Parts: sequence; structure tokens; C-alpha cells
Amino acid sequence: MGIHSKILVHWTGKDIEIHPENERSQLYVKRLKNSLQEGLYAKTTEEDLIRGWKIKNITRLCFTEIRLSQAQLHAERYGKLGLGFSRDFIMNKGGRPVIYIPFEAAAGSLLLEDSIKRVHEKSRDNNVVHESSKWIMSHVKRMWNEAGEDFYEEMEWRIVHHANDRNITNVGNGVHRLKFEPSDIKVIIFPSEDTKRLSLEDDYIRKCLSDHLPMIATLHDCHNF
Repeated sequence: MGIHSKILVHWTGKDIEIHPENERSQLYVKRLKNSLQEGLYAKTTEEDLIRGWKIKNITRLCFTEIRLSQAQLHAERYGKLGLGFSRDFIMNKGGRPVIYIPFEAAAGSLLLEDSIKRVHEKSRDNNVVHESSKWIMSHVKRMWNEAGEDFYEEMEWRIVHHANDRNITNVGNGVHRLKFEPSDIKVIIFPSEDTKRLSLEDDYIRKCLSDHLPMIATLHDCHNF
């Protein structure tokens, strides 16, 4: 068995976790239903990058290549509903694994970081090269942060939105979505048995999954994988 998973999981629901516990299951059902109807929501954000640099106005979707037995930590960090897709599906939508760099690195070991930064800074009079360097930077992530949180173990992949993108599309009002077919989902990880039950009782969700039922698990189940 290879060391890499063939399933890449998108986690969602961090915003739901701030709600009272008795409201969360229904909110997760709505999130799943909305994702099936409209596509995955791609967040526009800024991100700390190379030694104090921030990359701004990046619209992207993130996926983890972790095995399901490692799901709990990442669910706590990003949200407790996981939608898993095949690696080939993500690659064909433009997804690529990120380039990890140390949060702090010794002098003389910064060839990659310095090269990316130099190309970006020296290409301001060449818009094509300058924009291209931004997309490269959009796939760079620090291995850990100031708090010591480890991101390297996530084995993250990203789909980054860009001009003329046919995968992540702007559906209006600054909202970007990645559309998919229900059959593209290979795994659904629910926060709880209650959320799973309510989801599978929903007429729309049940209809979407009836022809191509993915593997279904809860976060508790993932401990046993």
C-alpha cells in the first residue's frame, strides 16, 4: 500500500462550530445540501507566506491527503464535515500539492523562497511573469506557524482560482464555487451519527446519493481506519 491516500478531503464547517451544539447538526445538513446544489465554496483570503510576506486576494479550495484515521485533528481545525474526492478528480480541476517551506530557516538554506520572492519583485514591469509568480506563491505554505501548529502533516492540495478559470467560477457577489456531480464524491465524513441520520433523511440529499452512494463515516468511525 502506498504512503499517499488516493482520496483528498475538503473540510468545511469551522463557522458552524461557533453555534450552539443543538443547532450544529441541522446547519451541517444545510451545508452538505448547499454544496451538492451549488458546489464547494471557495474562500477569498490572504495568507502569511515567505518571511513576513502576505499574499492577498487569493481564492482557493483546500484538500487534505491525510488518511481517515488522522481526520479528527484536521476536522477540529477546519470544520467537521468532510467531502472526499479522488486525486484524479482534483488534479483534473487544476489541483496541485502545495510546496511546504519552513516557518524559520537557517541562513544559506533559502534558495527556493528567495528565488520565488526575487522573481515576483523583479517582474513588476512584466505583468505576465508577475501574475504567474503570484500563482506559484499561491501554492506555497509554511510547515508550521508561530503557535507551533504543524501543517506539514496535512499534505495539502489546492485548487487556485485565476483569470479565465473554468473550474472555480464566480457565481456573483464575490462568491466562487467549484461545481461537481454527486458521483464525484467518494467519501462523506459526518461530524456525528445525528448529522448523518438527518442528512440521509433529507429528500434532496438522499436523491443525489441514491445512484452513487459514497463511503459514509463519522469522525468517530475514522478512529478505526
